[in-house]
Amino acid sequence: MGCWTAYALRAEDGTIWIMGEKWGMWDLADATDRVRLVEAVLRGGTRVDEGRARVLLDGAFCRGAALDLIARRYRYYSCDPPDVHYLDCHARRRAAASDWDGWDVEYAWGGHDDFADMVAGAEPVFTDVETGPALPDEVPLTSREGWFVDWDPGEWRISVLHSEIIADFLAPAEAVVSLIRADHTVLDHQLAIREVVPWLARHGESLTETLPAHAPYPLPMEGTVNAGVVVDLPARRLRYWTTEPVPPRLTARMAAAWPGWRVERLPLGFVGHLAATGRNDPDLLLSDTKLREARWDEDLIAMRNADRRALRVDPRNLRTPRVEVVEDGGES
Repeated sequence: MGCWTAYALRAEDGTIWIMGEKWGMWDLADATDRVRLVEAVLRGGTRVDEGRARVLLDGAFCRGAALDLIARRYRYYSCDPPDVHYLDCHARRRAAASDWDGWDVEYAWGGHDDFADMVAGAEPVFTDVETGPALPDEVPLTSREGWFVDWDPGEWRISVLHSEIIADFLAPAEAVVSLIRADHTVLDHQLAIREVVPWLARHGESLTETLPAHAPYPLPMEGTVNAGVVVDLPARRLRYWTTEPVPPRLTARMAAAWPGWRVERLPLGFVGHLAATGRNDPDLLLSDTKLREARWDEDLIAMRNADRRALRVDPRNLRTPRVEVVEDGGES
């Protein structure tokens, strides 16, 4: 089937153009790429005020690029990105490139919905009727079968049959939710869904009661989950990260479901999640070798490592359960 790319362009004369293209260009490395995209859209695109403009973008576009030549802004998003931290580093590198000097360059975390806000006049084309994913009524916890033994709140201990690496293989999770409680303890829960923002918007603050009713999980390894949430009860602060596009209207709906809370995107993905929950365990993180296998190049790896060194770990002395591996009835 292949990937389809959505384009939005505000030309220097103020006209607004849109275009859809199979494969196409979304990651514009330099001025040459920028000129090529502008020429392609002006040659093959459609004015946004034409009747067929809406129909042209009725399909699914898993990646896109938007250029505003007057305001000098560039937004882009991609298919199946490897990691949130990767996207943060990639966008910073693009913005720092000499060919983008004087431009406002960012990753479009809302997908092509962000184009409606960025390119004046494009809203009628890029604002879709929102149809969220089907989400379960119960907390969609990852299976514990075959690896989980017990949760002892008195001993503050989680017992498992295997190390977390094996557990991640037996029951792979899609997301992790960490709850920081009033006593500065942290409980982690693994979810079988990655659509954490629609889930937060649907259930709202009631999750602060339903989550603690379930036994906690060990924290998964980096690279095994695609999204995360940190629910900070003392600070009434909700932070999320996900590779899924989060349209602005969905963000607003999530904030409305958490009245009185500070709701924000957590940068740097899993690495930021660790720091936000008072942790900096290198054993949970991907090595540079694994990052190379996951499409990171040397410049981005260096940026990520610099981020890790500069990141401020939560100073509240947060406490997490210890995890013990049980074998043949004993502990190891």
